[in-house]
Amino acid sequence: MDLGKKVKALRKLKGWSQEELAARTSMSRGRIGQLETNPNAEVKGANLVSLANALGFSTEKLLSNEELVAIAGIQLKPVTRKIPILRWDNLASIIKGEMLMEDSDRWAGCPDDIGENSFALMVENDLMTSNAGRSYPMGCSVFVDRDKKPKSGDRVIAVDLITLDSVFREYVVDGSVKYLKPLNPQYPIKQCDENTQIVGVVVGSYIAEQ
Repeated sequence: MDLGKKVKALRKLKGWSQEELAARTSMSRGRIGQLETNPNAEVKGANLVSLANALGFSTEKLLSNEELVAIAGIQLKPVTRKIPILRWDNLASIIKGEMLMEDSDRWAGCPDDIGENSFALMVENDLMTSNAGRSYPMGCSVFVDRDKKPKSGDRVIAVDLITLDSVFREYVVDGSVKYLKPLNPQYPIKQCDENTQIVGVVVGSYIAEQ
């Protein structure tokens, strides 16, 4: 394993984004991203020292082949990691590439097996509450995986590319027709059209104790 993969494994172990690691070192977020993705990238001098200190290792151990398995192996796989908490009005900007998810100023812990390209949202209405089965009351947080392909019955986050409105609904496929269905029967079902874009699939939720 090269240095970049090792740094990435340690960063995730601590639940940090690239930006959070950069803030603890003398390196920029872009430089850390380059290090993690380019196996030929090198870090030397003061940058290496600050990187090792931030990750809790000496420079020798960080560079040592003997430490690779211990650092990045299953034993140290994190139970949770952090994902950005987004606002509903952020979603359209992210889809259009005007905002990066890592630019969020709020982060939440979530299960480690969630996809790399994931985020959290806070439910702001009662459209996904139900008296039977799974319910997502106002104030709960949902974890959204952008890399997961939606199937009928999944809960999804969708954006209307014309109005830029973002919604949380159940995804329903009936033959060739697709719908967005609230769990709360007081609200209408909406048929998807060419302007409906599924942003991601909800893979979990969290409700704080009162």
